[in-house]
Amino acid sequence: MFNMFDMLNQAQNGAAMENLSRQFGLHPDQTKKAVEALMPAFQEGMRRQVESMEAMQAFYKQMGSGNYERYFEDPEAAETEEVKQSGNDILGQLFGSKDVSRAVADQASAMTGLGADIMKQMLPVIASMMMGGLQRQTGGNPFQQMFEQIMGGGRGGAGANPFGDMLQGMLGNMFGGGAGMPGRAGQGGFNPAEIIDALFTAGRKTQDANTEAMGRIFDQFTGGKR
Repeated sequence: MFNMFDMLNQAQNGAAMENLSRQFGLHPDQTKKAVEALMPAFQEGMRRQVESMEAMQAFYKQMGSGNYERYFEDPEAAETEEVKQSGNDILGQLFGSKDVSRAVADQASAMTGLGADIMKQMLPVIASMMMGGLQRQTGGNPFQQMFEQIMGGGRGGAGANPFGDMLQGMLGNMFGGGAGMPGRAGQGGFNPAEIIDALFTAGRKTQDANTEAMGRIFDQFTGGKR
């Protein structure tokens, strides 16, 4: 079953973890732990992007603003200054502030025993590679059709959720069909936040404590709870 960590593992012809290890001076096992520790932060950030129209619109524009796919495919592109700038732009949208990024790095450091500075350096690179993987999997901007459907006043029966249904349709192939997709919530269709959760948790052991800690970081700096 598809998940974000598996997608990153497959990046750069399956050599992404090895390339990241060399780039940041880590053992491959350390790199794997670092990436896994950061996943809940990206999950929380993406989850919040699909919970409001304003955030959704901004994220849609961000996804359409660059060719992130090259960072997913080309290891040399993923080691440039450009990847850092692109990644920081993504982090700005997902996390909202540098304070969140610093707190996320500190939390991941506590989970792995690796330095917070290393985590801070890895964040923009992983962000760019992740967005590149999403572009590659969905053939472009994975949120374009959904956003256009919403802006066009997508039609549906009473209780329909075109927002969630559209996301489900675009990402369904990433789960290998419908077998791994989250179920419907009554007559409300698919919940886009639940689909984001499934993208990050499917097929791997959930890090409950780390996930909860990352959620608290977002609550602290952005206000409100999901």
